[in-house]
Amino acid sequence: MTSPAAAPSRTGQGGAYVSRHAPVFLLAPARSCSTVCLALLAGHPGLYGFPELLAFEHPAIADLLAERDSRPEWPPAWSRQRLRGVCRAIAQVHESTQDEAAIGRARGWLDSRAGWTGAQLLDHLLDEVAPRTGLEKSPETSATDRALASCLAAFPRARFIHLTRHPADTQRSMRQHWSALGPPWEGAVLAAHCASAWYLSHLRIMRALDKLAPERWIRIRAEDLLRDPHARLPAILDWLGLGCSTAVIDTMLQTERWPFAGQSGSRRAGQADRARQAGRAGGGDPKFLAAPWLRPPARPGPVTYEPELGFPAEMQRRMTELARQLGYCGG
Repeated sequence: MTSPAAAPSRTGQGGAYVSRHAPVFLLAPARSCSTVCLALLAGHPGLYGFPELLAFEHPAIADLLAERDSRPEWPPAWSRQRLRGVCRAIAQVHESTQDEAAIGRARGWLDSRAGWTGAQLLDHLLDEVAPRTGLEKSPETSATDRALASCLAAFPRARFIHLTRHPADTQRSMRQHWSALGPPWEGAVLAAHCASAWYLSHLRIMRALDKLAPERWIRIRAEDLLRDPHARLPAILDWLGLGCSTAVIDTMLQTERWPFAGQSGSRRAGQADRARQAGRAGGGDPKFLAAPWLRPPARPGPVTYEPELGFPAEMQRRMTELARQLGYCGG
């Protein structure tokens, strides 16, 4: 492991932390196929794809480390899994392994840097993987105005991929995933929370990116990328200034080779074994980590809402209009 070091001290005007790196952030709300899309892109030799680093959700690493105490409504496994993704990244970058001993040392390394910000942690990891371009996605980055503003301020040279997924499919997946929280995250309350998360996150991303130079960002539907990667990847790689060939794309399609994919060993591993391994992994979608192979999602259909969800007419109208702007057809 690299030796302990002081926090990176790059600052800009007013003493704010500013990185010299130009990573790529994949911006999307939760359950947008972002883990598999990141694993796909990370297969390029010029990119290094991190698991979810949660770099901008909290003011300092200390707040991330204390998350289990500050979010008692979360099942304990949720906080453990989230933090484990960060520790896996540190272990892999420092030691090229993610065995339990390395992850334990990574946690100790992180504990000793509780005063760092998430941006400083990410900058350290970017230093370690250079000259490859770092690629990161955490749904929390676009979940609040503060988190997204922190990302933009700390990485003024970054580029952004705005990843979208059909609103009905995204929200259905959110409800399935977050239903594990139990009461009061049930029924209409859960449905409204998922709809708001989808709508506000995309609206926040669009407003932020509209202020940037056009060459710093692109928008792509996850369904298009995953259904036809051979057709979609060349344009993305050209935008990133990276080489592209049939051989490179064929390698990228092997998403199970991403270092942070599930560690179940092979397709022959049983489903229960893969689920256990994914639960210990962390840092991305548990379903993908349990079976980290590329699978095309369903083709996007009309934008409609199940009556039993009870969405008010104005809420449906706003979501439908935003979906149209993102390239999804109305009902």
